[in-house]
Amino acid sequence: MPTRFPQVNAAAILAAAAAAFAFSLVWYSPLLFGSVWIEAKGAEATAMPLWKFALAPLRELITAALLAWLVGRLGIDGWRKAAGLGFVLWLAFYVVQLSGAVIFDGMPVALGAVHAGDWLGKMLIMAVIVSVWPRPRPAAA
Repeated sequence: MPTRFPQVNAAAILAAAAAAFAFSLVWYSPLLFGSVWIEAKGAEATAMPLWKFALAPLRELITAALLAWLVGRLGIDGWRKAAGLGFVLWLAFYVVQLSGAVIFDGMPVALGAVHAGDWLGKMLIMAVIVSVWPRPRPAAA
C-alpha cells in the first residue's frame, strides 16, 4: 500500500534552507542588489531589528519542507522537473502576491523586482537540492 505522505529527508531540507538563505545574503549584498534594495526601500532598510533577521531563515525552512514533500508526493525524479516545479510555484504564488503589493500598496517596482528575483533564485535552489538529495528508504514492514 503506497504511503499517503512521502518521507522527506531532513538533511536535504536543512541544506536547501541554508543554501537559500546564503543566496539571499549575497543577493541583498552590495555585490548584487543591496544598493537597489536600500534605494527603493529607503532609510528603514538599514534599521532592521535583529529579531527580523533571526526569523528570516524560518521562511526558507518552511518552504524547503513543503518543496521536499511536493517533490516526493509528485514523484519528481530529476533536477529539471524540480526546477520547473519551483518556477511554477514562484510564478503562481509569489509573483501573484507580490504584484498586489506593487499594484495596490505602492511598493516600488524596483523593490518588487529585487524581492521577486531573490525568491526565484531561492525556489530554484531549494527545489533542486531536495530533488537530487537521496530520499530516505521506506521502513521495512
